[in-house]
Amino acid sequence: MINLKFFFLFLMQICFSQTNEVNQLLLNGEKAFLENNFSLAKEIYTKAVDVDQKNKDFWFNLGTTELKLGENDNACEYFYQAYLLNDGEALKLIKENCPNFRNGSIMSINDVEEKPKFIYGKKEYPLVIGNSLNPKYGSILMSRLKFSSIMSKYKGQVFVQFQINNSNGLDVQIVRVSGSQKEAERIKKEILSIFKNLVTYVSAKNKGVNVDLWERWSQTFNFLMLPYN
Repeated sequence: MINLKFFFLFLMQICFSQTNEVNQLLLNGEKAFLENNFSLAKEIYTKAVDVDQKNKDFWFNLGTTELKLGENDNACEYFYQAYLLNDGEALKLIKENCPNFRNGSIMSINDVEEKPKFIYGKKEYPLVIGNSLNPKYGSILMSRLKFSSIMSKYKGQVFVQFQINNSNGLDVQIVRVSGSQKEAERIKKEILSIFKNLVTYVSAKNKGVNVDLWERWSQTFNFLMLPYN
């Protein structure tokens, strides 16, 4: 049985960051859903995601409502938006309800014929060995961070998630940066530049066609401990 992510479970989280309008929309959506008025719930949750597209619970609830309406394809698209915002449960529901999501253009790394790679110094390396990032990639990354004039002055922590897309590129999400807002924006910009320009990325392939991957890799960097000397 698939349930909503109920409003009262995250009331304290959103009450300081969302408007009264959104709070009321969520309460109304929950009420409509529990009364099996899924068409009304869909209308309400659609308004909620229009107001705040960065809240994974809004997308998840909209997807759950679409499932109740028998609109699996729509539901999985909304679950995908929740997944992009780090909702692991949403990915499970995509695989259960839309096993051929987007015509199989997104695959698990263990199912593709060619895993992602990177090119550095005119030599090609696998990006992943086993279930972990290639230590060679990690070494190149740490070296670049070490010699960044911006990062060498930063004393804090950064949490990053990234994945290889089907365009021979890297999608990077800076999940958390410590420090003031002004400093955090500068650090985010530098981290994104370093990751994207570090090496040449090569997409995973299946049947000769580039594909996106479900998998993401996470890295936490503590710049208080980087060996700059």
